[in-house]
Amino acid sequence: MVKPIRLMGQFPPLPPGRAVRQILRDGLLGQWRLLAVTAVLPMILALLVDFAGTLILELRGQRGVVLSLDVIVIAVVTFLLIELVVGGLYTTNVTRLLGIGIRQGRLQATPEWRSAFTRVFLRLASLYLPGGLLIGTGFLGYLLIQAYSPVPQVAPLLVIIPGLVVLLLYTRFCFVVTAAAVGAPYTFGDSMRATGGITMLMLGLHLLFCVPLLLVQLGLQSSAASPSVFGLSYFGYLVLTQMLFLLRVAVFTVVNLVCFVNRTGWAPGAHRI
Repeated sequence: MVKPIRLMGQFPPLPPGRAVRQILRDGLLGQWRLLAVTAVLPMILALLVDFAGTLILELRGQRGVVLSLDVIVIAVVTFLLIELVVGGLYTTNVTRLLGIGIRQGRLQATPEWRSAFTRVFLRLASLYLPGGLLIGTGFLGYLLIQAYSPVPQVAPLLVIIPGLVVLLLYTRFCFVVTAAAVGAPYTFGDSMRATGGITMLMLGLHLLFCVPLLLVQLGLQSSAASPSVFGLSYFGYLVLTQMLFLLRVAVFTVVNLVCFVNRTGWAPGAHRI
């Protein structure tokens, strides 16, 4: 008998030990081959987008220039394409393969899949755009304080605090992304209720598994700003950066899927009550 999705009443507890075991044993380690094969197409797309953005800046003589309009526009467009389109593609595929595909066979680009990808893209956009605006504003304040404030030591707080706020909001609303990928009828309000008792657990899981990958990825992106765009060093940084990006997406997706299934009782064919 298929379990229904719980939207009201009591949600079952989620012991941290069980969550970590399922994330590692059943997800990241148990399905690493599936995750790697599924990442091939997103990896190619991410490399092309990142390289195209860098090449445009190189040809315009704007690469490495700070606060240039060209740099800002290219950076924003590249970020949105990689995070929303490529990240949405990989999130959809991983969630459907781990949540549905093992039971239904190989993933195919059916109308149902296209509908799921569209829903995931829209949910991610609704989370990333406000979050990006908040972090971008904090980063602008960081640059201004670094340049003009007599106490520049407080500048990093303008990036750290918005980042933590965005992570908290993502944690509370992340179930809508997972639900969109598998076709479950879940709203932002449903996600708020379902994550209400496990917010600190999910924050801890994201901080443990995902934030270190994000920091290393940002460090590699900074390192890639100096080498020649046609040099081997740049391509090495480029490949490592996008590998870490896809690993981060896979980790986020597996963490959210494990918490979603345990918390809501979702299974293929589940219905809303």
